[in-house]
Amino acid sequence: MILRFSGRALYAFGREIPATCVVRNEMNGWRKPNQVVRTLGQTLPNGIPYQPRQFPPGEWEITRVVDMGDDTEYWPVFIDTSAVQILREWKLDAEGDYEAPAMKWLAGKGYGIHHPRIFKGGELVYSKTTLGCIGIESPGDAQWLADEIRESMGMRQRLYITVPPWRDWK
Repeated sequence: MILRFSGRALYAFGREIPATCVVRNEMNGWRKPNQVVRTLGQTLPNGIPYQPRQFPPGEWEITRVVDMGDDTEYWPVFIDTSAVQILREWKLDAEGDYEAPAMKWLAGKGYGIHHPRIFKGGELVYSKTTLGCIGIESPGDAQWLADEIRESMGMRQRLYITVPPWRDWK
């Protein structure tokens, strides 16, 4: 089975689910120099700095569904994929802010599908942006999709998501 992302919606199991993949980075000027994003444990004491990009185009396998606690940015579920893309590492200045792209590259992983939230005013609220994941607007839709995926996986079906090139997102 193949799920399809259009840039504005996810089409799966006969439904259209409102979803986006809006990323704050240096290209659109929405990420401040002090809002450094780092890889999780790929080296260096705190991970490698990089600038986030949208979900990579292509066809990627859906690998697992993970229930998330209501105290996480990924509540209620995180739907993991095999998606990967090459990203440029970034140099940081003396204050630890973004300075410039480095001439090194890394494999960006961890692209998934979830209902995105951020901490604001001490509580978790819906976020219209992600670090490259597909963000489902409604937590209920995220849970419904996860349940459908789990059922299909339980019947040993392989599931994939197809993502068009960014320029074709509608």
